[in-house]
Amino acid sequence: MNIAIVGSNGFIGSHLTNYISQNKDHKLFLFGKNEDSIFNKDFPYYRVENLQQDQFESLFSKIDLVYYLASATIPANSWENPLKEIEGNLLPFLNFTERISKLSVKKIVFVSSAGTIYGPSSEKKKEHYDKQPFSPYGIIKLTIEHFLNYYKLKYGINFDIYRVSNVYGEGQKTSNGLGIINTFIENILTKQQVQVYGDGNNIRDYIYIHDVVKLLAHSIKSDLNESEIFNLASDDAHSVKELIELLRKYIPHDFEVKYSEGRKSDNPTIMLNNTKILKSNPGFKFTSIDDGILQTYNHIKENIGKQVP
Repeated sequence: MNIAIVGSNGFIGSHLTNYISQNKDHKLFLFGKNEDSIFNKDFPYYRVENLQQDQFESLFSKIDLVYYLASATIPANSWENPLKEIEGNLLPFLNFTERISKLSVKKIVFVSSAGTIYGPSSEKKKEHYDKQPFSPYGIIKLTIEHFLNYYKLKYGINFDIYRVSNVYGEGQKTSNGLGIINTFIENILTKQQVQVYGDGNNIRDYIYIHDVVKLLAHSIKSDLNESEIFNLASDDAHSVKELIELLRKYIPHDFEVKYSEGRKSDNPTIMLNNTKILKSNPGFKFTSIDDGILQTYNHIKENIGKQVP
């Protein structure tokens, strides 16, 4: 299969590239917004915005499956300026999808946001439950989901949507404000302090990056002529306070906790039902949050001087 990964230099995209590349039956084509690929010359790499239409058509006419992982914002930084979501995420997605809509691409895989599209919930959300996004970030993620259905009806391009919970793990860049587990570990090592927005009772599902990419690869094995929506979450739902206690348990460094005023862009509680994705991947076992934290900590500890927190 010929597979395109748009956003291949990102956290999920780079891990997904590594995982899929282990199967030599697939040919990978990487796309991003940077001049160069972090994979150097290992795979063909292109900047999407630099492609002329004839080159674009030549490349994507041989692509079977597209992973669309590009994202320019986080929930907090578009709260004050919702136009950032439209300009940075919605319009680039529409421009890209319009360009591939008349080519031979069979399916688009889109990574959506479980933590923002459902809205606050005290029960485990299933895929068909009502969606009540309240932040520009979640509103645009859900809007893109609806546009995928539009493109399926209009052009016959199928889709898989994965609503991913809070991802953590090796190699996550925290400078853009994403990744509470990685951010906490980095700050414990460099500042002996973590900052909590609100009272620490916010509840999230956490999922380890290696589990994420293994489950995203389900789309390669699935029917390209069918469309599906999955919650991508483990069974590790914890409050921020519980998360801090886990970090104290596994990280041998003292640190203080500083509480700040809560952010309106943060969802107070979200938990997900993962029955559907597990039914589609029988025998799959999630990495426990204990093991995931330990592996993430060891990686960050070894590389803390080589990266910018």
